[in-house]
Amino acid sequence: MKDLLKPIIVKLLTWEAELVLKRHKPFIIGVTGNLGKTSTKDAIFEVMKTHLYTRRSEKSLNSEFGVPLTILGEKSGWSNPIKWFMILYRGLFVSLQKNYPTHLILEIGADRPGDIKSIVKWLKPDITVVTQFGQVPVHIEFFKNREEVIAEKAYLVEALKETGLFIFNVDDHDSQKLADKTTARKISIGIHEKADIKANNVRLYGDPISGTEADIFIGLPVQTGKKTHHLVIPELAGKSAIYSALPALAIARELNIPISVACASIRDGDKPKGRMRILSGMNGSIIIDDTYNASPKATEHGLKTLGEIETKGRKIAVLGDMLELGSFTRDEHYKIGMEASKVCHKLYTVGIRARVMAEGALDGKMKDENIMQCDSSIDAGKELVQVLKKGDIVYMKGSQGMRMERAVKMILAETHNPRNVLVRQEREWL
Repeated sequence: MKDLLKPIIVKLLTWEAELVLKRHKPFIIGVTGNLGKTSTKDAIFEVMKTHLYTRRSEKSLNSEFGVPLTILGEKSGWSNPIKWFMILYRGLFVSLQKNYPTHLILEIGADRPGDIKSIVKWLKPDITVVTQFGQVPVHIEFFKNREEVIAEKAYLVEALKETGLFIFNVDDHDSQKLADKTTARKISIGIHEKADIKANNVRLYGDPISGTEADIFIGLPVQTGKKTHHLVIPELAGKSAIYSALPALAIARELNIPISVACASIRDGDKPKGRMRILSGMNGSIIIDDTYNASPKATEHGLKTLGEIETKGRKIAVLGDMLELGSFTRDEHYKIGMEASKVCHKLYTVGIRARVMAEGALDGKMKDENIMQCDSSIDAGKELVQVLKKGDIVYMKGSQGMRMERAVKMILAETHNPRNVLVRQEREWL
């Protein structure tokens, strides 16, 4: 029955969303890529929310369900048929509303071939943002290869309106290549390469860590030369936070929001949960909570960030299975273990697949007594409770299915309310 109802619900939701777009004609910003979609979407929202009537995709609602639900202003009905009936009923009247957002920020993902292709048949963005791609992309399990993943994301670029704008990461070769897929205007963002909006001198700050900061160079649209702004992002660690902020600054410039105001909005805005979030841990430890999801490239970035932090305590990595990697599973887990051996004093692996990380760490000359293999995130949390000391920094990462936030919750300082700072604390997850 569930398999029968799903396509019916999707078709009805899509039909209602199309009616809304035709009636209200909102300005649409579509965000896709393989890494950093949600953080980028949230940064854009922080910049826009006080200047324009804006709605964004909640959390990671980016699928054939999530995109129309965002347009309709609804949340998922999960497995409750009554909730879905009420969502569809209310959706009939959204196109008739007088007060509808003027701007939509839509995160658009692809778990399987054809996901984005089907969405852009009825949705044409004014701005498309492409973030980054991993060498082994997350969600590759149902694609033949990474080229097929990238080709799927390209549909959102090709769907741009003629008057639209394409924002891409020039540091990412695949994102840069997608610029050839459209004749629309283009703005590049980056850290390492020449870009229209560039972050220089990206660094961690605090003792031992409080956040990330950078100097932002903005190419002015009319005048020659560039202008520098200082961007500070408290509570987030590493370059990924800067990469998420740069498209938001590009959009601020496009929508005539002062860059200094945009930087302040990012600094003061809500910080994403489970994405390189700096939290206080028990016994004076520090947690870098990166538990929302996991891919090889993102995990490698997190470990490198851990390695850059100066601390008198120990550096501990707690790494769970990385799912949906298909035939790349073993090799990528092994490589992560090798990376962990370069920066960590102790490594805790969680799950069957992550046991291969232990092999990689051993081959990387990490001592056996510093490696602990756990079956679940709860088991890892129990081990951490016994060993954490003041000054220790714990990096937590794993795919959504590993529920690594449970281990974070067990070692979280009492000053934090888990519901306010951790992912998946809603009733449906608990």
